[in-house]
Amino acid sequence: MNQSFKGFVLLAAFLTFAPQALPWDRSENLNGLPPRINVRVHNYAQVPTEILAPAEAAAADILGKAGVQITWTRCDPARADHDEAAGCNQLLGPTNLGVRILPQFGVIPGTTRRTMGFAAGHLASVSMRRVQEEAAECGVKPYEVLGPAIAHEIGHLLLGQQGHSHTGIMRARWRREDYGTAPLGAFKFTAQQAEQMRAEVGRRVQEQGATEVATMTATK
Repeated sequence: MNQSFKGFVLLAAFLTFAPQALPWDRSENLNGLPPRINVRVHNYAQVPTEILAPAEAAAADILGKAGVQITWTRCDPARADHDEAAGCNQLLGPTNLGVRILPQFGVIPGTTRRTMGFAAGHLASVSMRRVQEEAAECGVKPYEVLGPAIAHEIGHLLLGQQGHSHTGIMRARWRREDYGTAPLGAFKFTAQQAEQMRAEVGRRVQEQGATEVATMTATK
């Protein structure tokens, strides 16, 4: 093997396994595609597929328009093989987030009786009871509330608890007329929020990559 070829191989290896060489605010992955995160949906409320599927599609559309792509993993705690299901028993991390759909939850610090969800660390939670109450109050289908609620809480995971705004999907309260803005027009991230989320996902991808490289190095 000549010296120039050896140099090429070393350079290729460096570019492949050195995520710190990429800028922290990168908003695309190495294929030039929007940044992508994995989201596990733990369906403790046993929401039927005809509600959950369009809700996931709506959440993915909202986040996709902000430049963040989602890969969903369904985790049904009622299944006997839940622990063996693909990815469902793995630890949550920078690019592997979790959303729990709970039957309901009580008032906890930082929430009120009208709170539909909350988020902390890598995990978000949504109350299906509150989703159904909101849908009944606003005269819409449950999935039309559940989808934006999931997107809102994922927004908190990426933007932090200070992510609330006066416009768009990150408002603390929604109104009946919001659901009449077709389609999902009232439920979108602001340009600033979208930019922050893309940068945050890019940072998380690099963090995850650095962790994997460190793990591989430690096990050699």
